Amino acid sequence: MLSYQVVINTPFMTYEQYSHFSGMPKRTIMDWVSDGKLPIKRKVKEKETPLINMVALVEMATREAMDNLG
Repeated sequence: MLSYQVVINTPFMTYEQYSHFSGMPKRTIMDWVSDGKLPIKRKVKEKETPLINMVALVEMATREAMDNLG
């Protein structure tokens, strides 16, 4: 169990929002999504704006931290 709580402002972010928040270039974000490094919300319609799933990202980071901490 982690000794702190993670607070996220929004469950989903656009690539532009995530770029601003993380400081990463939008192209890198798009590449990471393609590589499966960043989870996105499932799109119902093909033309929907892709959204990064922040809840899933925090869960992934938490699991990685727990694996590293033992």
